[in-house]
Amino acid sequence: MIRLALRILIFTLPLVVKSCTDILVTPEVSQDGSAMIAYNADSGGLMGMLYHYPPTIGRGGEEREVYEWDTGNFLGLIREVNQTYNVIGNINEYGLCIGESTFGGVEILSKQKDAILDYGSLIYITLQRCKTAREAIHTMVKLMDEYGYAPEGESFSLADRKGEVWIMEVISRGRSYGKKGAVWVARRVPPGYVTAHANQARIRTFPRNDTDNCLYADDVVDVAVHYGLFSNSSDPNNFSFSDVYSPVTSQTARLSEARVWSIFSAIVDDSGHFQDKYLDYASGYNVTHRMPLWIKPYKKLSLLDLMGLMNSHYEGTELDSSKDVGAGLYSTPYRPRPLEWEYEENKYHNERTIGVQQTGWNFVAQIRPRMPPELSAVTWFAVDDSSTSPRVPVYGCSRRVSEAYYGIGPQDGVKQPILEFTLKKAFWVQNMVSNFAYSRWSDIYPILRDKIDTIHKDYIKDLADADEKALYLYEKKGVADSIDFVSKYSEQIGDELHSKWFNFYGELFVRFRDFFEIVEDHQNPGCGCKVKENGMADSWKKRIVNETKDHYEITEYPGAKLDKRSKSIA
Repeated sequence: MIRLALRILIFTLPLVVKSCTDILVTPEVSQDGSAMIAYNADSGGLMGMLYHYPPTIGRGGEEREVYEWDTGNFLGLIREVNQTYNVIGNINEYGLCIGESTFGGVEILSKQKDAILDYGSLIYITLQRCKTAREAIHTMVKLMDEYGYAPEGESFSLADRKGEVWIMEVISRGRSYGKKGAVWVARRVPPGYVTAHANQARIRTFPRNDTDNCLYADDVVDVAVHYGLFSNSSDPNNFSFSDVYSPVTSQTARLSEARVWSIFSAIVDDSGHFQDKYLDYASGYNVTHRMPLWIKPYKKLSLLDLMGLMNSHYEGTELDSSKDVGAGLYSTPYRPRPLEWEYEENKYHNERTIGVQQTGWNFVAQIRPRMPPELSAVTWFAVDDSSTSPRVPVYGCSRRVSEAYYGIGPQDGVKQPILEFTLKKAFWVQNMVSNFAYSRWSDIYPILRDKIDTIHKDYIKDLADADEKALYLYEKKGVADSIDFVSKYSEQIGDELHSKWFNFYGELFVRFRDFFEIVEDHQNPGCGCKVKENGMADSWKKRIVNETKDHYEITEYPGAKLDKRSKSIA
């Protein structure tokens, strides 16, 4: 087995600050026939909230302000279209879903002068204008070519009610090429397969004459030649988008592709073969040993399976950081930021797992072809860490959402109230639970996971009942009545979960305060409780003794007598 070191090897590209993880599942390999996308939006400066864009009509030709999602900076104006669709988070009322992760890419293409669109505005504008993944790809390209593409390289996830699932990778044409916009490649995930991406471009070579399954910019090679990234004399059929525009380094393999490795390893087989085969790549030791773009799972995946994949801290693998000294008394897989750190002039890094503390919000979207268009999309939405926060189901056609989750983001020119604490917002309550869990991970996380899993199972049943009622209204009374019903449902279930999670925080705090575990005991008339002193794990005791020798050892010195009562009265 390869010995893993924490020391970083060689880096040639800047680390992406805002980082995310996506999983794309085709309907043929999901248990209920849904296309599914899972997505974590990871940034310490991102406040978790559910964006809502109501449908509009008659605004064609009006000017629309565009702001950068990451910074809130004003980028420019674009023309509005005559009709837009209802958008809830990253899904819309016709079953279109779009997610993303930033891969950065070669620095020479990181900026484009006078570009108006960034990846965040591109997502939400496209969701308001399109019904299918193919339409979305063409719309995104048209918008970028007309208004320019401002940020670094991006991977997009797209899925629709028709059952098509696409991965699209985009990078700016830069400053000197003479044309705005971006070069790009979009590949349809084959039916029965799953792909994932996590801040590293993954599309390499691609077919040129298969428009049913692959679309690309006409000048995707020409731009690379212009900037000296690809030889004009090389065979264009050997052109690899990822290797040219976003070369894998030891850093991106370990901190980005390792998350894809974790996902694929969990579902491609149950023998551990894939995990062992690509460990050298995920560890950053062999960056030429690339993983396939997509894999075929050994079993069909449920909604709960997909949620489970987004909980990963690399448990049980060679990258599991809950086993080293940094894990502390309670074996936490979390580490303080920054991700990279230095000691005595050497550089090191922490592991970058899927479940992380800096997640602003996350979702698992179900796009259900069996349902009418307006009822086809449901986002299971949560704020904060995807491994410690429960998800609430919200329909894509909903005209209202719970006030606890609703918010307007920097992509609409609104400053996030991220320095204003309030118990009325789910972001703060879910952070309270998560941060308390981090402090006593081995004690609290198993209880936390049981609570979340129970909530999710209950809500899956609730959603099935809501679907049945919504379908009845859709068929008997019309679309408007059905939408009104699911809007009330989405709002009420969000309110319910917010209240439930605040109460759960109280339960945890009462039980685990002051390093005790205090549980109910009706035999104790004084407090009705039992105060348990769980102490430390033997592995941690061993470390203390090895490092401190006899410093804490209880010993009878000459002339002194050990007080045998000390344990009970201290």
